[in-house]
Formats: sequence, C-alpha cells, structure tokens
Amino acid sequence: MTWVTWRLHRLQLLLGVGLIAAVAAVLVVEHTQATGYLAAHGIEGCHVVDSGRCTAPAMAAFEDEFQSFARNFPMVLLGLPVLLGMFTGAPLFAREFEQGTHILGLTQSVSRFRWWASKVLVVGTPVLLGMFALGLVSAWAFEPLHYVTRGAIMTPGFETQGPVLGAYTALAFAIGATAGLFFRSTLAAMAATLLVYLVVVIGVANLARADYAAPALATAPVTAENPVPYDAWRLGAAYYDASGQEVAFEPSACTSADTARSCLENQGVAAQRAAFHPADRFWRFQGIESGIHVVLGALLLAAGLWRVRRRVL
Repeated sequence: MTWVTWRLHRLQLLLGVGLIAAVAAVLVVEHTQATGYLAAHGIEGCHVVDSGRCTAPAMAAFEDEFQSFARNFPMVLLGLPVLLGMFTGAPLFAREFEQGTHILGLTQSVSRFRWWASKVLVVGTPVLLGMFALGLVSAWAFEPLHYVTRGAIMTPGFETQGPVLGAYTALAFAIGATAGLFFRSTLAAMAATLLVYLVVVIGVANLARADYAAPALATAPVTAENPVPYDAWRLGAAYYDASGQEVAFEPSACTSADTARSCLENQGVAAQRAAFHPADRFWRFQGIESGIHVVLGALLLAAGLWRVRRRVL
C-alpha cells in the first residue's frame, strides 16, 4: 500500500518538498549575506542604534540593504502552509474519488484504516517534517535582521518563524485531506482548505494569542523615553494626568508641529502605562500556538477517519 500511495502521489509530494527546499535555500543565502554585511561593516550583533559602533548611519544603510527582503519574503512563508494544504492535502483522497480508484483499493484485502493511514503518513509526514524544519531555518535566517524586522514576536515574524510554520501546515493538510473525504471533489476541497484555514489562523491570532500570558506593564512619565522595548509586542496603553487620574488621549489631535511628548502634554497627559509582551516570550508563545493548531489538525484527521469508516463506497 505504501508503494501504491507513493506512485499515485509522488508528483505532488516531490513538488511540495522541492518547494520547501527552495525556500530554505533562499533563507540560507540571505542569512549568509546579512551576517557577511554585518561583519564587513563592523556592526555584527547590533540590534539598536547606540553611541558606539552601532551608529545611526551604519544601521540605516544596513536597513536599506535588507528591508526589501525582510518585508516581502515573509509573504512567501505566510502563503506556503495553505498552499501545501491545497495541493497536497486536498487531492489526497478527493482525486481518488473523482477517478474511481478508491474502489479498487477498498475492495482488496487492505482495510479502510490502512488505506487512510498510509496515504496520510506517506504524503503528510515528509511535508510536515520539512515545514517544521523550515520554521527553524527561518528563525535562524532572520536573526541577523533583528534590527530591520524589530523582532519576531509581532506579525508577520511570529507566523513565519519557529515551529508554528509546521503547525499551520499540519492544520492546512488536515483540512484539505478531510474536506476531500467529505466533498469528494478536489476543487471543493481546495476551496474549503483556503477558507477554513484563514478563519482558524486569523481567529486564533486575533482572539487568543494576546492571552497566552498576562501582559507585562511599564509605567513612565511622558518626559522619559518609551518604557516598552522596541522589539516587544505592544498591546495598548492607558494615560494619566498629573493627579493620577486616567485621561483620554487622541492621537488624531496631534499636529505636524507636535513631537510625541508635546502632543501628550498638550492633552494633559503626564504619564502612561503600557501593556506588552516582551520578545523573550516568543518561543513560549510558539509552543502554545503550535499545540493549538496541531490538536485542531488531529481532530480534523480523526473526523476524516470516521468518514472513511462510516461511508459506503
């Protein structure tokens, strides 16, 4: 059964793994170029501008050199999980129903469970392992670009680095495979994969991610520097007058002649308290979000197995 599955799906599997390898190769090249640039200009390890070797002109030149890649390539990584789900997961079972080849497989000595499991494992395992590895490669590749990306805990860095890249792919693959079993149409399964994937991933990001941990709080007068680290995920802020009473602050009331400090002071703000998630929570949040999507993917695969066991040919 493993050999038959390989023969049926080897093209989409090879294309999927090849695409992952090509993206990883681009990341390796970019990492090499970024580290080489930093070393050549004596600014390796620089994440913020300071009065030492990390001067403003040097860091601005570095940002100009790599900002195009840092802004645009994450869009490729964002689209890759759902693309793999649509083109490896959706046709996995749907194409067999469309061509009628499932009848031959299920009327032989092979059990329905083995038929389902062999296809999921043979096609899904290489793709998912490749994407989990790609997520780690991405985190490594973007590390020298920390000054340009302003850290990884914010979008799109969070969604394109670390194990969540593999977890998103597991979800997309599970949606596609299960949708194929229910709809028995590759096109319908691909459409369902795109729609459900976007709803789940965007929903989790907007409704749950900020609550993975209690936010850190930082309070400072307006005369002080921003109390939130530059690479943190800022959630919001409250503003207070000189007596400690909370006051409203309206950024749209600022004029072009105002500085950030003068705009706050003109509206009676004397201090602010900001809520944020610091950058060192990145891996913790990655683990939580990866777990959520892997569990959802496993539940969807279980629903697909139930469908295989219950539905007649």
